Order: sequence, then C-alpha cells, then structure tokens
Amino acid sequence: MRYLAFLGSQSNDGLTAKYLNAVISGLPKDAEVETLFLQDYDIKPDNLKHPNPTLDMIEKKMEAADVWIIASPTYFADLSGVTKNLFDCMRHRMVKMNSIGDTLPGKFKNKHYLSLTTCFLSSFQNFFTGITDQTFRTIDKIMTSAGLIKLGEVIGTHTWGSKGIPNPKKLELCKRWGQKIANKPRKDDSTLKRYIELFGMIAVMSLVTMVIEGLVFGLKFNGEFWLFYVAFVVIFYVLLAILLHFFTFLRHRRR
Repeated sequence: MRYLAFLGSQSNDGLTAKYLNAVISGLPKDAEVETLFLQDYDIKPDNLKHPNPTLDMIEKKMEAADVWIIASPTYFADLSGVTKNLFDCMRHRMVKMNSIGDTLPGKFKNKHYLSLTTCFLSSFQNFFTGITDQTFRTIDKIMTSAGLIKLGEVIGTHTWGSKGIPNPKKLELCKRWGQKIANKPRKDDSTLKRYIELFGMIAVMSLVTMVIEGLVFGLKFNGEFWLFYVAFVVIFYVLLAILLHFFTFLRHRRR
C-alpha cells in the first residue's frame, strides 16, 4: 500500500506534524509513505499555455498513492490557506465537468483518505463550538467531489501555547488510526450499488408498514394488496431517486 500525506501547516515539525507522524507510525513497516510539506512547493494554478510542473509532480504522487492523509491546522474555522490553495489549483485535475458544469469524479475515484486537523480550543470547547467542523466539511466536499472514500478523521485540540502534545493519549489515538486505515477493508463507491440498497430498504420498510396497517385495519392480503404494494414501491423509489439525483448534481447559486 502507498500512502501520501499532505502537511498544510506553517511548520514541518509543529504539533500538526507530530500528530501526522503519529498516524504514520501506526502504518505497517513495509508501507510506502511520503509526506509533502506544502510550504516547500510553488503551488500556483496552471496558466493557459503551460501546466505547472509542480502540479504535474504532485498529481503523479496522488495517482500512485492508495490512501491520502490530509493534515491541516484549523485557521479561522477552516483549513489552512496553503492546503486549500493546493486543492483549488488541482481542481480541474481532480474532477471532470460535464456540459452543464456539474462536477464529476475524475481519475482519483475510489481512492481513500483520512482527515486530520488541530485547533487552539480544548476538546470540550471544540465539542460545543464545532470550530473544526468547517475544516472537515471543506475537506470532505473536495474529496467527495473527486470520488474519494473517507476512512475517518482525527482532531488534535488545545494547541494554544503548547510546545509539546497537550494530551499524549492523542498520539496513541493517531497511531491507532494509522493501524485502522492500514487494515480497514477497501470499498468502491459504487453508485449503482447504493441505488440497489436504497430500493431494498424502501421495499422492506414499505412492506412492514403496509402489513402493520393491514393487521390494524383488517385488510386482506390478497392479490390486490400485493399489486398495490409493488406499485407503491416502484413509484416511491423512482420519485425518491429522481429527487436525490437532482439535489446531488444541483449547482447552488447565490441569488
């Protein structure tokens, strides 16, 4: 297995780096691991005539890796600028656009990722304020658009004024996450499979509901009942699938 870690902090030996290294320490000894300290790279968008060679290099590493580990501190309730800049510049390499501008997964579809962030607040404060929520939502939005599958997330809290890890147990948690992502079964993000599962859930729940109604109201379970059941399941499934598909690909605009 190949792992590619993105370190989007201001220092390559700070607290975020320590948490990231703890995750890496939990990976198998024979794992191929590479860490990109994003501050070291000239990350700029491709121009109209020539692609950015730095982005070419990073893209090849992203393509070769099976799992990405994205480590970024939380600044102003979101991920660091250098991390966001990387994925902004890589956007057209990570996704495809159809004729009406919808974003579709590209070449990285079905790879996996782990998110890691740090913040100044304590775990208690972060739980109630959700200061790191937007960081994870931004990462998840980017990765989901590119078709990657999430393995988990890690938060290192109470980093304000700390020269060392405030809670050593967090390092153990990070190490366990390294072990988890190495052993967690891989799965493909199959849209067809999800729609089949959705149909199965609708069919089962509809049957249970209608049987309960039949018993309560004394309905007969004859051919008419089963015909009505099948028609209900099919119509409900088609309408729900259309609704989900519409909102999945709907482009939100400010008005």
